[in-house]
Amino acid sequence: MTMPSMPRPTSSRRNQSGYLMEVPILMVVALVILSVLFPALPPTGRKILVAVVAAAITLGLYYMIVIPGWMPGDKGRLRPPWNLLAFLVVAGVIAAATVAILFGMGG
Repeated sequence: MTMPSMPRPTSSRRNQSGYLMEVPILMVVALVILSVLFPALPPTGRKILVAVVAAAITLGLYYMIVIPGWMPGDKGRLRPPWNLLAFLVVAGVIAAATVAILFGMGG
């Protein structure tokens, strides 16, 4: 009777090489949806769409900056508290731009 062969160990770097690519792709998809739907919507719909996309991008950036988990070659990654500070600065810019768009648009 033969023993079943063990699977060959694979490199964790190779298995995880695409980690975090889904978040930027989802953010680009959100921006494409915004750019396609924005001209066709009335002013109230535009404001809602901008707010929803801004919230989605902010959550994506939080996931990418503050809690990214393991990444291949993460030597350049920000460490606490700098990652949270970087996120707060970027989120502040997004919030300011969103408020300017929401309250600066006519209608």
